[in-house]
Amino acid sequence: MVSRRVHPAHGPGGLERHVFELVTELAARGVKIDLFSETPTDPGRLAHATQTLASVATPHWIPGGRLPFGVRKGTVVLDRITNYFIWSGRVARRILHEPRPVGQVVHVHGLAGWGVAKAARRGRLGCPLVVTTQGLEEFRSHQRLKHWAYLPFRHGMKVVAAASDAVVTTDESLRPVVRQHLAIPDGDQVVIPNAVDPDRCRQLGTLEEGSALLARQGHAEASPLFLSVGRVEANKGFDVMVAALAMVARTLPPAWAWVLAGEGPERSRIRALIREAGLESHCLLTGRVDETDLHSLYRVADWFVHPTRYEGSSLVTLEAMAHGLPVVASCTGGLPDKVADGVSGFLVDPGDPEELSARLVDASSVDANEFGAAGRRRCESRFSWNVAAPQYLSLYRQLVASRV
Repeated sequence: MVSRRVHPAHGPGGLERHVFELVTELAARGVKIDLFSETPTDPGRLAHATQTLASVATPHWIPGGRLPFGVRKGTVVLDRITNYFIWSGRVARRILHEPRPVGQVVHVHGLAGWGVAKAARRGRLGCPLVVTTQGLEEFRSHQRLKHWAYLPFRHGMKVVAAASDAVVTTDESLRPVVRQHLAIPDGDQVVIPNAVDPDRCRQLGTLEEGSALLARQGHAEASPLFLSVGRVEANKGFDVMVAALAMVARTLPPAWAWVLAGEGPERSRIRALIREAGLESHCLLTGRVDETDLHSLYRVADWFVHPTRYEGSSLVTLEAMAHGLPVVASCTGGLPDKVADGVSGFLVDPGDPEELSARLVDASSVDANEFGAAGRRRCESRFSWNVAAPQYLSLYRQLVASRV
């Protein structure tokens, strides 16, 4: 299993948590896993991650490169451009150096598989290669500078997809995206959704803890409570949410509130937009929260709102659905697979504050419990690990059998 980032070694993003949970679920089903990821820079985090992962996999920490000209880590685009290919090449050399037993599969996540894919194209890998495409953000950025900066990544992802024995797409609605950007026909894609453990989600956090968290921030009586979760950056569309709320603030019930849980480079801008719109008394930006607080917020929220401009699979939306929350989300990426418009929530055009504002008003006039129950059933039947993990096992077995 190859992923440059994995929980708990790195940040709490969707990819990081997906890889950790995938490894955990596969290990519980008898798969022996060697996990290759980038060495955390913090020694304490490295020790904690090694200990945590040791129960489900053998972690192999591969050091990343250094940014040029004394630039510090945290410059995400420059860091990725400079170091991703270097790191991926180091992974490939390590994997090729190790003996490959019968029945081995190499499963890579996105561009992390570039080095291994190069080896596979030269006939040096000697076992099946699987790639999960994830969000393909390098193809979909709305920022011109980032779009051009990611040109090498787009080429790299095409190399990985072309060299793979199986290309996993995380949602049916993402098939056209993978076809368009990676030239993989729909019939050659294998759809296996990113998943959650609904029971575990509901065991994390409590209604009492969520209520106490809101009370400490002065929002004890919030109703309805809209919740958004994610890295606070331009593509997540939280500025669209602020604009939508500003349009309908006087139409919503007087005690409405919006809670945004997450950290990122746009947080100061979002706070400034809230202040300019005169919505400070209704909005709470929590910053990064731990797992217990996050799931406690899911427990007390009335609606989950994901106003993203573009998206991959959206693990946070699945978590909200597991908690029985109805969802308002942009109709982009894998979200149409998850949110049944008019049944478990509402889908809106990305970047359209007027349509989003209308749906926020509609949220007060529908049976939120009925919508939430429909979403919970959809999550359990289509997006739980009880469904996804066996699909991966079946794929691995088919690929191994094809090499015999």
